[in-house]
Amino acid sequence: MGKIYNSITELVGHTPIVEFKRLEEKLGLKGRIAGKLEYFNPAGSHKDRMALEIIEAAERRGEISPDKTTLVEFTSGNTGIAMAAFAAAKGYRFKIGLQNGVSVERLKLLEAYQAEIANVPDELIAGVFEKGIAAFADVLDYMSKDVDHPFATRQLDNKDNINAHYKHTGPEIWEDTDGKIDIFVGGVGTGGSTHGVSKFLKEKNPAIKVVITQPDPKDVENPIVKGVEDGGFHGIHQVHTDEGLTPMAPTNFSDELTDEYNFITYAETLRAIHLLAKYEGIFVGASAGASLAVAIKLAQKEENKGKLIVPLLPDNGERYLSEDLQKIRPEVEESVGF
Repeated sequence: MGKIYNSITELVGHTPIVEFKRLEEKLGLKGRIAGKLEYFNPAGSHKDRMALEIIEAAERRGEISPDKTTLVEFTSGNTGIAMAAFAAAKGYRFKIGLQNGVSVERLKLLEAYQAEIANVPDELIAGVFEKGIAAFADVLDYMSKDVDHPFATRQLDNKDNINAHYKHTGPEIWEDTDGKIDIFVGGVGTGGSTHGVSKFLKEKNPAIKVVITQPDPKDVENPIVKGVEDGGFHGIHQVHTDEGLTPMAPTNFSDELTDEYNFITYAETLRAIHLLAKYEGIFVGASAGASLAVAIKLAQKEENKGKLIVPLLPDNGERYLSEDLQKIRPEVEESVGF
């Protein structure tokens, strides 16, 4: 029986989970790793879920309509691409402010979707890194000043971001693993995916362990990392120290649902990306590589023998080819313990 979809909005979600059996064998892993491949979403990342939910929830509440509303967001990553794609599909204008150092590929994608790129003063952008997540509100206020009927999508504190993953991503992981998941691994950019997925999974089984991937702060001077946007990690932040949450922890993130925080270096990230491409034919992006690296280290432990570890893999590596994400570096091969 034929099936013709009406819009790309109908294609979001139901992304596959793939167990990396050749990788497990080649590395002699004790645990099992099954990655949630979010690049199968129509605009190419897990942010598709959040972007669509934010737009459609606001529509249901009567807050926005394509005939008058301009969507506004400040981002350098996949949120902007997802918002641009669904704004186009639904007939909205979309105004985006960009952080410095956006990859060539992402700029070209925004151009393709005909997003309006705002001219945000450098001092406002600098404020985000000086003051932390709270300064995003200043940028959104600035961007909305000269717009008729602006609607700031507020990815960092919009509960519809969390709801997208609580309603869909978490249930998909639970159902596709038949409830056998033992450990969930994710990074934190906006906080929505880890919060929503973790909340759903722990309601189903409180014994499921949630592990958060963080970039190693000592890694910033690594010559492999220097010159690469966001320290190479593309949107995941250090959100927790021994003293508690950092200024980069978004409102959407829930520390209460987290069992463990793991630091990962960019060398380990690259190694994980290269191994997955070599042995599984799957080429993922940097934040995905970081969570995969954490999953590999967890799967090496005797305590996790036979356990099912599911890392959320946000996008693929094609968005970062201009940064040579695919390049094999001998110094990486020699410095990583897997």
